[in-house]
Amino acid sequence: MLSLERELLTVIVKPLIKTMLLLASALAAMNSHALTRYESDIEESRWSLSGDIFECTLAHPIPHFGIGEFIKEAGEPMKFVLHPQNEKIGPGQVYIISQAPSWIPGISPETLEIMPYPGYGLTVEVGGKVAEQMLTSLDRGRHPVVTGSAWENGRESVEVALSNINFNPAYDEFRRCMASLLPVNFEQIARTAALFPTNGVELTDRIKRRLDLVALYVDADPTIEYIYIDGHTDIIGSRRDNRELSKERAERVTEYLLKKGIAPEKIVSRYHGERYPAADNRKNDGRERNRRVTIRLERSSNNAQSLSEPSP
Repeated sequence: MLSLERELLTVIVKPLIKTMLLLASALAAMNSHALTRYESDIEESRWSLSGDIFECTLAHPIPHFGIGEFIKEAGEPMKFVLHPQNEKIGPGQVYIISQAPSWIPGISPETLEIMPYPGYGLTVEVGGKVAEQMLTSLDRGRHPVVTGSAWENGRESVEVALSNINFNPAYDEFRRCMASLLPVNFEQIARTAALFPTNGVELTDRIKRRLDLVALYVDADPTIEYIYIDGHTDIIGSRRDNRELSKERAERVTEYLLKKGIAPEKIVSRYHGERYPAADNRKNDGRERNRRVTIRLERSSNNAQSLSEPSP
C-alpha cells in the first residue's frame, strides 16, 4: 500500500507541483514585463536651470522618454510639464504619485493627482499645489512619478520617474531665480483701467499701486515700444466739459508714470470724453466703468494698431 502511494506521488503529484511552480514563474515573468519604467540612473541624472526676471525653468531629461520641467512664470502659479518624445503613455487616466526610494522600504506611495490624458504624445501638465508638492517630494528625497497605461497595450503600465539625484543644487538656484521674478507678467499688465469717481481726477492709492507695477514692468521689458494712455468719462455733463475732464485724468496718469522714470517718447496720451463708453451709461455701474483712464502696453513686435484707436 505504501509503495502504491509513493508511486502515485511520483507519477501524479510531483509533476503537478512542478507544473504549478512553472506556472507561477511564468506569471511572475509576465508581471515583471507588465511595467515599463523610465528614469535616469545615478550617473546620468541631471537637473538644469534656465531663467530670467520673467520666467524660471528647472528641467530634467528622462532617458528614452522626454523631459520634465518645473516652470514658474512671473505672476503665475508653479506648473510641471512632462514632454514625451513619442507616444509612450496611452489614453486614459494618469496618476501623479510620490514614491519613497527603494532603499527605504515600508513607506507607502502618496497619490498627488489623478487626471484624464488623451495620449497621442501630448504633454502632461499639472499646476499650483500639485506641482509644489512634487518639488517638495524631490526635496525630501522622494521620487515623483507619472504613471499611466502603455500606448501599445492598455493592460501594461508605464512609469515616468523624476530622479532626486543632483536635484538639490539646481533647486537652490531655482528658488533664487524665483525670488528675482517680476510680480506680474505681460498679459497681466498689458491692459489696465484706472477708475475715477464722478468728476474726480485724483489718483487713488489703488491706482498708484497699479501704475507702479506698470512702470516696474516697462523698465524691465525692453520690447515695450509704446504706452497708450486714454482718458474717458461717463455721459453726465456737457461734451466740452467731459472732454476736458478726460484730458485731465489722462494727464494725471501720464505725469505719474513720467515721475516713475518712463521715457516720454514711449507715452502716447489721448483723451476722448464720452465718445467711447465701455459700458451702458444708463446704469450706475456702467457709468462707473466709463469714468476711466486705460493704460495699454504695446510691444515692438506687435505694432500694427493705429494710434487713433483708443483701448477699450
